[in-house]
Amino acid sequence: MHQYGTTRGQLADVAVAARLWAQLNPEAFVQDELTREAVLNSRMISDPLSLLDCCLVTDGGGAVIMVSHERAKYFQNKPIYLLGTAAAHWHRQITQMPDLTVTAAVESGQRAFNMAGITKNEVDVVEVYDAFTINTILFLEDLGFCRKGEGGSYVANGNIAPGGSLPVNTHGGGLSCVHPGMYGIFILIEAVRQLRGNCGKRQVDGAEVALVHGNGGVLSSQATSILGTEETL
Repeated sequence: MHQYGTTRGQLADVAVAARLWAQLNPEAFVQDELTREAVLNSRMISDPLSLLDCCLVTDGGGAVIMVSHERAKYFQNKPIYLLGTAAAHWHRQITQMPDLTVTAAVESGQRAFNMAGITKNEVDVVEVYDAFTINTILFLEDLGFCRKGEGGSYVANGNIAPGGSLPVNTHGGGLSCVHPGMYGIFILIEAVRQLRGNCGKRQVDGAEVALVHGNGGVLSSQATSILGTEETL
């Protein structure tokens, strides 16, 4: 906010977009209507983050089964392929960050894109770890979907909500769907479901490539994976 002019309203837009996706997901824990004003007027937790800028606290569990390309064809469900993956760890404590607006997603994202041999323009669905609304903005910038400092304007006006130009956190994210602590498995599962075409009302038409990004520690560990359908091989 100090460096680039990002506003609380733009942070609220992230929460509203997540809730709109959650309303299309029967598994989401929270599905009632949410407005920008409601986010802005909710109880302040740590300025500038209010209660509705923060992720849920829920129970939950998930699992992913990985097999070889050769074995995948014998399974009933449509196989989804891991095209690229990378992780980066830059610090331990948040006070060690040289710049609070730049995370190790810059490194993990670029390495994952290089392994996959694609660019951001080929990504159809993005699932990121949204512990707070600012996380979504930081990661969209660091992963290259918009320039540094432009994340606030990028998420505004429904751009990452249903019907927007970039579907982000299509199950409702940690902000509205589920957040049991080990949240990263849920964005992997959502990405696979999207690429299989199994998401019902929230399905992104023609989704063939999904980027999944997880965050650990205090913005310290970042991991990026890129998944694709068989058509992307």
